[in-house]
Amino acid sequence: MPKHDFPGKLVIVDGLDGIGKGVVMDSIVEYLRAKGMRVFDINEYWQENHEHPEFEHSFIGDKTNPHYIPLSSFDVVVSSEPTYVGIGRAIRSEIISKNNRKYSPLFTAEMYAADRLLWYQRGILPMLKAGKIIIQSRGVITSLVYQSMQAKDTDQYLPMDHIAALHGNKLTLDFAPDLIIIPTIEDVGEIIKRLEGREKDDNAIFESLRFQEMIKPSYESTELRTFFEKHGTKVEYLDAGISIEETIRQAVGLYHKNIER
Repeated sequence: MPKHDFPGKLVIVDGLDGIGKGVVMDSIVEYLRAKGMRVFDINEYWQENHEHPEFEHSFIGDKTNPHYIPLSSFDVVVSSEPTYVGIGRAIRSEIISKNNRKYSPLFTAEMYAADRLLWYQRGILPMLKAGKIIIQSRGVITSLVYQSMQAKDTDQYLPMDHIAALHGNKLTLDFAPDLIIIPTIEDVGEIIKRLEGREKDDNAIFESLRFQEMIKPSYESTELRTFFEKHGTKVEYLDAGISIEETIRQAVGLYHKNIER
């Protein structure tokens, strides 16, 4: 199945918690900024406005839309999943946060898929059609890996193909990313040390050495890589155990190799 044929490009950086996705994203974004491209960090917008920006309609009836942002005002977008508004905010603050409430893997997957559906319709697709470059932390690959393993860990059955068939995920795969970069590391214990120093609660239910060791083989599996390549996505791996300087060099190199050539 071919990937989308829009002029824009979608790059997803995904992997274990604390693996260094932010370093990879920042490396690519700074590379593009140095080329004179204008960058819009939608994560900051979400957290300040608690709304999705509006890219297509400058008016609501006869009134100016306060959340309208012209697509012509930027070249590159930095985003993440889950989002920081609506369903995404509920996912971060309730479903995957450190509390005593537990939600089923299927319900969690459905919530991610709903958040993803809204973000694709409101943001990703309009931006791809307009030729924008989107650099995003996490995507549908996260749900395929995390929720299938979450189910297995609790003696439930939730195969990847069931997760992929959820409406929001199906839309995502119909317009699959151009490139997925997955940082990897030999010793999962190293990323747990990084996580212990972070001041954040979202995703806390997954941030244990045991769970991260469980999902590591899935991220590195031929099955997952083949699944996305069948949707037209190039999957690349990056060694997260190297120096920051080498990580930057490799991240930019993978972007150049797969997107600019």
